[in-house]
Amino acid sequence: VHSSLLPKYRGAAPINWAILNGEAETGVTIMHMASELDAGDVILQQSTPIHPEETAEMLYGRLAELGGKMILEAVAQIEAGTAIYTPQDHTQATQAPMLSKAMSPVDWTRSAQEVFNQIRGLYPWPGASTTAITGEPMKLWGAQVVEKHTDATPGTVIAAGKQGIDVACGEFNHVLRILELQPPGKKRMTAAAYLAGNPIQV
Repeated sequence: VHSSLLPKYRGAAPINWAILNGEAETGVTIMHMASELDAGDVILQQSTPIHPEETAEMLYGRLAELGGKMILEAVAQIEAGTAIYTPQDHTQATQAPMLSKAMSPVDWTRSAQEVFNQIRGLYPWPGASTTAITGEPMKLWGAQVVEKHTDATPGTVIAAGKQGIDVACGEFNHVLRILELQPPGKKRMTAAAYLAGNPIQV
């Protein structure tokens, strides 16, 4: 049971990389084992959309349930002798390597959507982080892309209030609104709760 539409995203973290790369859909593949990494013949495959707000953890749960149903169907087909083994097109293969903590820091010169995908794709580990808000490394757990024009330098806090903390990104017409964060050595909290005790100069 592999949680991607093979041959796309062969490797250890296909769910994360699908979100990190902004894919609109992913799925589950039931494949025959081969000596090469995730390169075996496909027995069954089913796609599913990736929801706009979905994190890697949420998507993992959905694909696990889908994969459980599909493996039962595949075993039944194999027992009945009706399973069809379709070779993968290896020229279309892409890789989904293991995640690392080095992927956590946010590059604010990227678009707001790309940063949002990073937060979703690295949830719950290793998590996205930034020093842009207070100068200290801070984990980002929840956010949304907001349509707002700004000429501010990427990484600049342009608004901070009950709605969240708006940070300029590498495009003029959208910002990333941080909704949930985790300061160093503290628990996760909403941006509003953080601002109540830690006012930020925009």
